[in-house]
Amino acid sequence: MTTSVRQTRRTTPAPRRRTAPRRAIPGWAVAVAGVLGAVAITAVILLAGGHRERATATPAPPAPPPTAVVAEINDQAVPVREFALYLTQERAATFAHFRQAYGVSDGPGFWTTPHGGTTPAAYARKLALADVTHATVVLGLAHREGLLADPGYDAFLADWAAENTRRAKAVAAHQVVYGPAQYTEANYLSYVLHNLDAQLETELAANGTIAVPDGLDTQARQAYVHTHYQSLTAKLTGRARTQLTRAVYDAVPVS
Repeated sequence: MTTSVRQTRRTTPAPRRRTAPRRAIPGWAVAVAGVLGAVAITAVILLAGGHRERATATPAPPAPPPTAVVAEINDQAVPVREFALYLTQERAATFAHFRQAYGVSDGPGFWTTPHGGTTPAAYARKLALADVTHATVVLGLAHREGLLADPGYDAFLADWAAENTRRAKAVAAHQVVYGPAQYTEANYLSYVLHNLDAQLETELAANGTIAVPDGLDTQARQAYVHTHYQSLTAKLTGRARTQLTRAVYDAVPVS
C-alpha cells in the first residue's frame, strides 16, 4: 500500500448519538404541585396539633361522692346528695332563662357553653345554692325554736326512711294513708319544709318574734304573719354564713 493511499484512508469518526430534547414543564403544573404540597404539609401540621391538643386536654373532674360537703351554711354541712336535689329542681328555670335571654335550647354542650359570661351549669348551681341556703336557714330556725331535734341531712334521711317504713306497714295492714304510699327523697324534703314553715309562722307569732297588730281578723292575721315570716327568713338567708367547698361545688354534675 502506497503512502498516498494511506493518507486518503483516514479514520471516520463514530456518529454522535442524538438525544431528544427535554420537554419544559408547564408553569401551571409547577404551581399546582406547589399548592398540593402546601396543603399536604398543612394537613400534617393540623393533625399533629390536634393530637397534641387531645393529649393535653384536661379531663372533666369526677363527680364527688354523695357525702362530700358542698358548703357549710351557718356551720351546717350541706352534702352533695342534698345539693343535687335543688339542682334538679332548678333545671326548668335554667332552660327557660337561657331560652328567653339567648335563644338557646337543650342539646350537646348546652350546660357548658357560656352565654353572657356564664354557663347554664354555673347558673343552675347558683340557683341551687340560694335554695339550699334558704332551706338550711329554715331548718336551723326550726331547731332553735324546738320544732326539730336535728337539722342535719343525715337526720332527715333517717326520718325519711322511717316514714316510708311506717307507710308501708300501714298499707300492708289496710290502714288509711294520707298522701303517697312512699315518698321520694325530694318530695319528702319539700313536705318537711312546708310543714316547718307553717309551724314556724305559728310559733314566731305566738312568742312575739313576729309582732302582730291587734284587731286583725283571722284571714288578715294569717296574711300578715305569712308576709313577715317570708321577710324574716329572706333576711336571715341573706345574712347566712356560707363557706363554699369550691372544688366539690364545681364538680357536682349538671345535666
